Amino acid sequence: MIQAFGNEIYQSVGQKLGDKTQPSELIAQLQEVQKKVKHPLISAKHIGLSLQIFSIDLNFVKHESTDFKKIFINPELISSKAPLVSMLEDDVSIPRLTVSIERPKQIEISFLDENLTQQTAVFSELAARWILHGIDQLNGISIIDKLNKHRQRSVKAHLKRLSEHKIETNYKLEYDIRDKVD
Repeated sequence: MIQAFGNEIYQSVGQKLGDKTQPSELIAQLQEVQKKVKHPLISAKHIGLSLQIFSIDLNFVKHESTDFKKIFINPELISSKAPLVSMLEDDVSIPRLTVSIERPKQIEISFLDENLTQQTAVFSELAARWILHGIDQLNGISIIDKLNKHRQRSVKAHLKRLSEHKIETNYKLEYDIRDKVD
């Protein structure tokens, strides 16, 4: 079950996983959900946990799949490199909505891998895009927040239909009844 956009969980900063954490069950759960929904990014927030972890599997990117598959725990952006590139993005929490987001072509981040080993690495192109999408989400920033005010207004009707449970998906969405879109 995926938490629908509008749930409070997406508005907060996720809690860092500690070094005593055993993430293997959580990683397995993220990857199982990812296979079911067939999306390149699944975060702990999608499954109702406000934790700093996400899974990326670019085999689920339409028309451009690669073998890139990785777990990111407590990721932090160190630097980004121009140029900025605009590409379409979506999120399983906002089904049937694709928006153009501008992101840097290359990034350097620090993170823990699935074995809780500290890593620093440079990523480019699609991997960089989805990693930034995940980092944003873990920090309470949605793809809607990345849009200019005019574009935010243009997707308002879609978000309203979502909050009214009128958008069909091939996976179950969990809604937060306290959070309605005006």
